[in-house]
Amino acid sequence: MVAPMNIRFASGVEEHLASFVKRHAQTKNSVVNTAVAEWLKMQAHPRIRFVQVETGERRAALIDGPQVWTIADAWNAHDEGKRSVSAIADTSGLPAVAVDAALAYWAENRDEIDGVIERHHLAQDEALAAWEARRKLQAA
Repeated sequence: MVAPMNIRFASGVEEHLASFVKRHAQTKNSVVNTAVAEWLKMQAHPRIRFVQVETGERRAALIDGPQVWTIADAWNAHDEGKRSVSAIADTSGLPAVAVDAALAYWAENRDEIDGVIERHHLAQDEALAAWEARRKLQAA
């Protein structure tokens, strides 16, 4: 549900927001919604921050580590009986507390993280298919 809200920004904040909106070709509404949504998630998960990737997409990442989806993908890669925080920590080289933080974020934001994993796997499949097509050209 969308709820309209009147927000008054301090003059310095308003000027920076207007400049950001212009540089990034976004609306004030989308910038403020993204900022508030990310801030709320970071309040619920203090070890999480958000990073912008090459595509322009913003993704959840550990403050002191990789993007959350990589931990979730590593979790999925382990056999069900061998999935544990310590197993992921051992294979990733991350502290258990970081792995636990990523898993907690994933648990509360399944659609977001599962979507990133799905897009990443699709991109890998496409890259492999393109590489195989090039290899066929070279062999001919």
